[in-house]
Amino acid sequence: MRRAALLVAACAAGACAGTETAGALPRAAAKAGGREPLPAAPPEVVLPSPPPLAEGLGPEILLPEAAAADAVVARVGGLELRQSHAYRRLLLANPKVALSAVDLLVFDVLVARHAEQYGIRVAEERVEQLAEQEERKLRRQVERELEGVSFADYVWRLFGMREQDWRVSLRLRTAQRLYQGYVLRYLALREDQVQVRFLVHKDRAVVDEVVDKVRVGADFATLALRWSEDPSRRDGGLLPPFGRGFQHPAAQRAFALEEGEVSEPFQASWGGEPRWFVVYCLEHRAGRDVPFAAVRDEIDRDLEQRPLTALETTAYTLRWRGEQERAAKPDAADGAGQ
Repeated sequence: MRRAALLVAACAAGACAGTETAGALPRAAAKAGGREPLPAAPPEVVLPSPPPLAEGLGPEILLPEAAAADAVVARVGGLELRQSHAYRRLLLANPKVALSAVDLLVFDVLVARHAEQYGIRVAEERVEQLAEQEERKLRRQVERELEGVSFADYVWRLFGMREQDWRVSLRLRTAQRLYQGYVLRYLALREDQVQVRFLVHKDRAVVDEVVDKVRVGADFATLALRWSEDPSRRDGGLLPPFGRGFQHPAAQRAFALEEGEVSEPFQASWGGEPRWFVVYCLEHRAGRDVPFAAVRDEIDRDLEQRPLTALETTAYTLRWRGEQERAAKPDAADGAGQ
């Protein structure tokens, strides 16, 4: 399997398709310095171009090809190496990466089904706008940080792709990310939600003290920054707005709280160990039963200000994969009895 494909899969599995422009440029590209000759593709390795973008950019761009053959990815003499061989080898060598790619496929299938259900479509003009923004940002970064390296050299060295192929792939991934953002935020907008801050600690006495201080006017975010044992402490324990299906200990208390109210301490499993939690309610939001077209611009602005997080994508996958599996069980049972 080409390095480019693996990079795309690994980046996308955490929170949507990857972002090459985040942070400093990869060290490997910087080391290259543009002073070595451009490496040629080994003749025995098959480097197919990315598929052209489907006309209209429908949700099917998230799905695997319905009749996809097990394509050849390399040849060694007379031996053909196929995608399934590459996956099995990757599964043995790096199970985490291989399973992340599977998780990404599951996530995209769920997103595609919801997009079809609610008539969600990405606009080609929006895809082009976002892709051009990302490309311009990356080009400026290469010019600034990698003296003597052309953009085409950089793309080849890092992604194993020709520049034109990379540009097609960028637009495909941009459209996929846009579907992911549209679906998750639109579903969230349709249901009643709550936004909270939370704090988690192994010591009940610490959590009791936090509750007492908040009830006499202390700032919960400041206390979470100081005492919480969760990485969210950097944001004052803030969670993105969520609905009743959210898989998180904070959801156990959130909807019962009034805005500005702090919960009693409660215990739940966290990282496989019991921990004490406390939740502070910031806001309740009523769901809106509106067509996607009526809120597209609102969701675009929301995604610009607050990109999807790994927590959102994980919670979405757990919730909807579980619901679909439960819905499929009666059918399976009926089929088995026939």
